[in-house]
Amino acid sequence: MQEWPDAVGSFSTVRDAFEREVLAWPAVSSHTMFGCPSYLADGELFAVLSDQGLSLTRLPDDDRRVLAATHRVFPFIANGRAVASWTTVAVTPDELDAMFPVVKKSYDAALAA
Repeated sequence: MQEWPDAVGSFSTVRDAFEREVLAWPAVSSHTMFGCPSYLADGELFAVLSDQGLSLTRLPDDDRRVLAATHRVFPFIANGRAVASWTTVAVTPDELDAMFPVVKKSYDAALAA
């Protein structure tokens, strides 16, 4: 399983920074799903933070390809099964700000669902 790439405490640092941003967006709520902090836009799941990284559940295919050109992406693993439609990327606290435009695309797709 993919782990957070840097020092202990990274997960909480990334989670805090992620939530400061996305919880300010309209219609966003957070819940625990798969034992992980999960984020919904108007009730539709758009992102999950886990020990695997940041998973974007609604990222359009073109944006997935663009992200894969600059980052190592992989499916989310839930209960031993790959969720191939989700795009997961390991991020450090320093990389998180650069990820928000892609997170916003997953959010926008969730709102449109």
